[in-house]
Amino acid sequence: MTETGFSKCECRHCAGHIEFPLTAAGQTVPCPHCGKLTELPGLAKKSNFLLPVFSGIALLVLAGLVFVMLRRLPSSKTVEPIIVSTNAPIASKPSDEVVTNQFSVAGIKLTKTTNSSLIYVTGKVRNLAAEKRFGVKVEFALQTANSASAGTASDYASSLDPNSDWNFKALVIDSKAASAKFNSIVETK
Repeated sequence: MTETGFSKCECRHCAGHIEFPLTAAGQTVPCPHCGKLTELPGLAKKSNFLLPVFSGIALLVLAGLVFVMLRRLPSSKTVEPIIVSTNAPIASKPSDEVVTNQFSVAGIKLTKTTNSSLIYVTGKVRNLAAEKRFGVKVEFALQTANSASAGTASDYASSLDPNSDWNFKALVIDSKAASAKFNSIVETK
């Protein structure tokens, strides 16, 4: 059993409204208003023709947008390392290393990811204790180029084995951040 639908059009001569079954699409019939012959539109043919046209146009627009977005992406650069100094430097440790709470935090720098606008504070934490550490959170204070506060960035490791390293990657939310300073590292057992 076939389902019959209806469509509407206007007479080409008098602009009178004509309602017709879809099975009559494409036929020439007399207008019920003026009596002149008018062709009923072939709906299936028009929609089949327009679908590839609109799909092609949409694909071209999308390709153009992708091209423009890719050209506008800044070149990927790594921000120069930020050296962290402590109030009481330890002579046996490098000058950019902070030792506190039996952790060593070193190599702190701002890093911009390739092909993205995301910026991270990266570096390495070492567990100096002889036992496993749990819930380790490292936090940094961020500043803009003119030394204004740009918030904080932090990263978390669920556990850290004795004498093992953790390469942290703390997401920077404020894109104006130009430097990072070590704030704290804590363990929440």
